[in-house]
Amino acid sequence: MVRWLMAWLVAFICLLPTVTLAAEESDLPTVITQLSKIIPDFKLDYAVERTRSRAYVSEKQGDSVLTIDPDFLNFISPTALLFVVAHEYAHVYFHHQEKLGVEAMQLAALPTPEMAFEALASQPVQQEKLDALNRQFELDADEQAVKWLAKLDIVACSSDVLASIDDGGVSMVMDRSHPGFYTRKQLICRKP
Repeated sequence: MVRWLMAWLVAFICLLPTVTLAAEESDLPTVITQLSKIIPDFKLDYAVERTRSRAYVSEKQGDSVLTIDPDFLNFISPTALLFVVAHEYAHVYFHHQEKLGVEAMQLAALPTPEMAFEALASQPVQQEKLDALNRQFELDADEQAVKWLAKLDIVACSSDVLASIDDGGVSMVMDRSHPGFYTRKQLICRKP
């Protein structure tokens, strides 16, 4: 009877869903420290504030600042946070913002990125060219984040990380400047 009860208890515990703790703002310094150990010249400030984008990085006067929405931060796990920060920093590492600005200026034939981005909003054909470049940059950032996590012995192809992109494919928000969930999942889970 005791053995049967123990076997039933073990089976029941195995069926319980695993509880994943949500990331918190206090996890950000730890994540930044982890990444600074494997990325040369890694420097990133952060701000937790409401934003339309769940997370993005901006570069001003040589400083890189990650802005992350508090609801998104509390939705993802600490492992997913590590991936998100690595992904966003990859944009800095590859100078994506600068390259997009140069491409926008060429497509719009205007002298500043700000003017070009605004003008392209009313030029769908040219805007699609810029969006296509940005989609590739997103995939490049995913790929680099996967490599950096591997250096920390963390497998990016996990349910935690995948849930951080497009809510794990549930929301399927259409964003022309970002690849879809399944394209990103395929890249993140690709075997080396």
